[in-house]
Formats: sequence, C-alpha cells, structure tokens
Amino acid sequence: MASLLMLAVFLILTCSKVPICAAMGFGVIIGLLQLHLPIATIPRYMLAEVRSIPLLAVPFFILAANVLEEMNIIRRIYDFINHLISRIPGGLAQVTIVTEMVLSGITGAALSDIAGLGYITIKAMERAGYRRNFAAALVGAASILGPIIPPSIMFIVYAVLMDVSIAKLFIAGLVPGLAIGGLLMLTVFIFAKTGREKCPPTRYSTLREIARSGFIGAPAIVTPVIILYGMTGGSITPTEGGVVAIVYSLFLSLLYREFTFDRLYKAFAKAIRITALIMYLTGIGCAMGFVLTTDMVAEKFTIQMLSLTKEAWLIFMMINLILLVLGCLLETLPAMLISIPVLGPMAVKFGMDPLQFGVVLVLNLTIGILTPPVGLGLYTLCAMTGMKLETAVKETAVFLPTLVICLLLITYIPALSLWLPNLLFPK
Repeated sequence: MASLLMLAVFLILTCSKVPICAAMGFGVIIGLLQLHLPIATIPRYMLAEVRSIPLLAVPFFILAANVLEEMNIIRRIYDFINHLISRIPGGLAQVTIVTEMVLSGITGAALSDIAGLGYITIKAMERAGYRRNFAAALVGAASILGPIIPPSIMFIVYAVLMDVSIAKLFIAGLVPGLAIGGLLMLTVFIFAKTGREKCPPTRYSTLREIARSGFIGAPAIVTPVIILYGMTGGSITPTEGGVVAIVYSLFLSLLYREFTFDRLYKAFAKAIRITALIMYLTGIGCAMGFVLTTDMVAEKFTIQMLSLTKEAWLIFMMINLILLVLGCLLETLPAMLISIPVLGPMAVKFGMDPLQFGVVLVLNLTIGILTPPVGLGLYTLCAMTGMKLETAVKETAVFLPTLVICLLLITYIPALSLWLPNLLFPK
C-alpha cells in the first residue's frame, strides 16, 4: 500500500508538471510516512549511494563528452567516416549511424549525442539533398546507441544499484550496440535501394582524401578504444577510465588547436548541471527503492506474475512491455530507478543474467526518448529543426520496428550480451 501510494503521488505530481525531482521527493516522503519510518531515511540513503566510488565515473564521462562537443572534435570524426563509407547506398545516412557508434564510445548519453551529432549531420544531410525531417529522425534513432555502447552513464547507475561489475556491464553492451547499429544501417540500405527514402548519391572520395581525413581524425576515433582497452585489460577502473577520457579530450583540443578557456568553462558548466541532476535523481531514486524493497513489492509482483504464467519467455515479454510503457511515461533515469528494485530480482529469478537484464532495461527505456508523451529526444529534435511534434513522431516511427527487433534479439539470445564478458572476464 505504501509503495502504491508513493508511486501514485509521484505520477500525479509529474502529470501536473511539478519538476520530476520534487515529485520523486514528495512521493518518497508519503511512502515513508505510510511505513511509519523517519523522514531522515531520505538523506541517509541519498548520501550513502551518491558517495559510492563507482558513481565518480559519471561526472568524468559527462565532462569528457562536453569537452569533445565544445572543442569541435566531433566534426573530425564525422569527416573521416564520411570520406570512408559514404559510397555505401544510403550515403550520409550511413555515415551518421557509424559516427554515432563511435561517438557512443565516448559520450555514453543519448540526448547529448542528439545535440552534438545532430548539429553537424542534419545540416550536412540537408545540403546533400536529404529530407530535413528524415535526417533528424535518423539522428534520434541512432542516438539510442549512446547508452548501449560503452561507456554508458545509465550502465554505471544500474551497476551500482544491482551490485554488478561496471567493466563487465560495459563489455556486455558492446555486441548489442554494434548489432543495433548494423540493423539500423541495413534499414537505411533497404530504404535507399527500394526508393522508400531519397538518398542522393555522394561523391566518391579519393584515397588521398581518405588518408588525409584519417590522419586528422584518427587521434579522436581511437578514444573509445583507449578507454575500453584499459578497462578490459585491468589496468584502469571505470572511474579512472573517465579521468583518462577527460585528459585525452583536452589533449585532442590542444592537438587540433581548438582549446580556449571560454569553451572549457562552458564544458564544465554544462557537466556540473547534468551531474547535479543525475546525482540527485540517483540519490532520491535509491530512497524510493528502499520504500519499494521494505514494502516487498518485488516479491508481491513476482507472485502476481507467477499466477499468470510460469513460462520464462512470457515473463520476459511482459517485463519488456512494462519497461516500454515506463519509458513512454517517464524520463529514462527515474524510470530505471523505479523499475530496478521491482523487475530486476524477478528477471534474475527467471534465469536472466543481471548483465543481460541491464542491457535489456536500458534499451527499453532509451527507446522511450523517441515516443510521446515524454519523449525528450523528440522535443530535442523539434527544437533543433523546427518541425512539429506530430511530424517528429511520424518520422521516427519508421525506425521503431528495427529497434524492437533488436530488443527481442537481445532479450531472447543471451549470448549477444554475455559472450564477450565471459570471454574477457572468465570466472
């Protein structure tokens, strides 16, 4: 009853346009009062979780991403990939997807990728003859890769809450991320070949142009390789990987002669704002998870699900549906903080590895940024391009079947998430 009342207050306040931070806080207070627990439980749990060492990686990776964006380093990555693969059917659309796959290995967040990559690619695709709305929808769909391909901010928060290895979870997202990127490229290829979408041919780059852009862009492109190699080799922790990402990003800004203190200030200011929000939501989300755990919601929910079916594949399907709906109604981080204490134990009970569930959870909720009514990704695209919300929904909807197919493959083929972690981190 306490959990139900807590969630009801939270949802009512959210729908009433109360800031989500305040809505979660009021909901937790009501839940604690129903359980006859002291309000002091809130700061105790918030401080305990936020002071977690693994969460130190979050501000570091956020700052690294903002440095890359402010110092115009993303453009170097885009230019090289453009010269390298633009001759594939789909041209610049394929370039956008591959650039996002590389960028995801640095930033770890979907919305920042939409803003950073979209600013470059949407204009470039429009100049080349692509429809502006299609270009924007493609950037939105490709941004789903941000929280899947490591390093991922959402993976870090999940690993802390579920007590799993951050390094293993990062590696678990690598193959699924590449698979999603590959299927998105296949979708664009089919659109181009069938005439479903006009994809103008691009000029073939000469070997000299490819070599020149490769020489310029190579230092930026190897950034995710350096981070992942250090973590999988055991030489650095994920938190230290975040520090390495910052130092290397600053090195690149000096190498490309893009460094200014004004840009650095903007990168720090943006990173501080984003970090403060994430840390607060994580802390209050942990207090909310405490109420859910104390009220034994996971156990009660499992019993209810078992009364419907004992088939694991059906349970996993229902979990996916619940998460997709949550992703539509809530922002990704609050939705994750609410769903982990309830759905995490149940998924593990029915045989899903915690690493696999982490990938499934994050993908489900990230798809929500492209679906109304919350759909922050849609609103970001509308703000960037000036198109109406209903147009953004219609344009991005063509990529949703591809994303759902990827979700089902990751859900029912555990090897996609577990093969590489088991190979690199043998028990």
